[in-house]
Amino acid sequence: MTIRDSISYKDLEDELIDNEDWKNNKPLILKSLENHLISTDLEKILNDFESLLDGRYHEINQRITSGDNKKIKTKHNKKHEITGWHLPYQKIGSDVNNPFFDGLNISSIGQIIKFTNHETNFIREFTHILPAYSKKQAEEAIISACLVAKGTGTDIYKMKDISDIKEQDLISTYNNFMRSQTIIAASDVIMNKVAKLPIFTKYTIGDYGVHASVDGQKLETKYNTIKARYSSKYYGLGKGISAFTYNANWLPICTKIIGANEHESGYLLDIVQSNTSDIEISAISGDMHSINRVNFILLHMFRNKFMPRFTKLDTKSNKHLVSFNDPKSKTYDGFLIKPNKQVNKNLILKEKDNILRIFATLALKKNSQANIVKKLSSYKSNDTFRALIELDKIVMSLYMLDYIDDEEMQSNVHRSLNRGESYHQLKSAILKVSGKKLSGKTEIEISINNECARLISICIIFYNASLLSKIYEYCKHNNMTEECKRLIRLSPVAWQHINLIGKYEFLSNIELLDIKNITEQLIEKLNAKNLDCILINPIY
Repeated sequence: MTIRDSISYKDLEDELIDNEDWKNNKPLILKSLENHLISTDLEKILNDFESLLDGRYHEINQRITSGDNKKIKTKHNKKHEITGWHLPYQKIGSDVNNPFFDGLNISSIGQIIKFTNHETNFIREFTHILPAYSKKQAEEAIISACLVAKGTGTDIYKMKDISDIKEQDLISTYNNFMRSQTIIAASDVIMNKVAKLPIFTKYTIGDYGVHASVDGQKLETKYNTIKARYSSKYYGLGKGISAFTYNANWLPICTKIIGANEHESGYLLDIVQSNTSDIEISAISGDMHSINRVNFILLHMFRNKFMPRFTKLDTKSNKHLVSFNDPKSKTYDGFLIKPNKQVNKNLILKEKDNILRIFATLALKKNSQANIVKKLSSYKSNDTFRALIELDKIVMSLYMLDYIDDEEMQSNVHRSLNRGESYHQLKSAILKVSGKKLSGKTEIEISINNECARLISICIIFYNASLLSKIYEYCKHNNMTEECKRLIRLSPVAWQHINLIGKYEFLSNIELLDIKNITEQLIEKLNAKNLDCILINPIY
């Protein structure tokens, strides 16, 4: 049952561009998208897919037969006949709290925020909520206290007792300056500054550009809200939400609160298109929760490489690989990796106008991407949806074949996801102050608190990345090649040298961190050849 005037229960038809408008103005709509791929005739796209797919089956099987693909492991029976294959699970060590930072003096979180603002001036993004007071500037110390209070879950009413800021100043500043929009804008300023650091480009793990990841972090909430749900697996007897985050080169690009009962895959395109920073992303990885029946084709059409990590890839490839030719034909005789089903090309071409209308609606953001994707992935019987699934299987098959054949791709996917997990660990350390519970009595408050935790994380990453950049520049200038190689493999996600708890000081003339002096301390380690403090996982 659908309800036309509702938000969540509309029919898919009511979520798309008006049908009459589409029929009468399709050329103008497509031109306004500025997306060459969506404007390309679908039949041409299918022909390109067909030539690519047929060639890949031959190439990867030839590489397996010749032994060039050394990663794949084949299974044999007693007669030494190949009965199957698998890819060994790739385990990567933790990328957080590298001992390289152990020797530093402990800095307070207030000092870290002050240093970050000194370098980026992100506080200026906290504008007054009323236009009449638009010229009124937020005070750095009080904004910092509000960020720590909301980000750690301490809340402003307790912050007055454990800091040097008055309660009335905290309350008025929070009400007037702290909004999701201002916090996101401030986070973008810092991330854009990180992106300009010399070491940032060295974090890029693929020659195709920045490789990002998406993942949800289950967090218990202090209070019951609309999105909070029970889950004994994650929250015990409590309720919680999922903080769905988009990470790239160690940075949490953006985050979104979703219900613990909602599937993350429905929000993938939404969060990818929510990036408001200057950092351009080329590829996105996720775990199995990021996969549904349409995400491969949707991200492909919006010029994003979707590169998820599959579990039990051998089983899934045997079930989901497709081809344009009949899988039972002699073409695939003797192949270890071969298709299971044939693409229904006629169905795709029959529904191409409806498919194009869906792509155009998503590109124009006429409606919530999450709404449309969730409806698409939940439909059971619909020719348009079945055609989309056929397209999705083609793109997924191409990716699976590349993943099986390319060891570097496998490594990049794992590394990207591992970086996202590092952010989760940092955020957990920040929330540990309040028992790892996200505070907030409403959805708006929870979103603000989640954004505050993200901003604090970005400040910490900026500080660490600034240190590493200065040391990297020193090593590069002095032709210390080996040290440069090791430094770019160090994670800027570390907090053992930062005090996140105790009595907070924001007004008491706290010293600005002398990054030059701190850098010199770290350089002394390198000059003393004390490189054992830099622990590198071999896979890196």
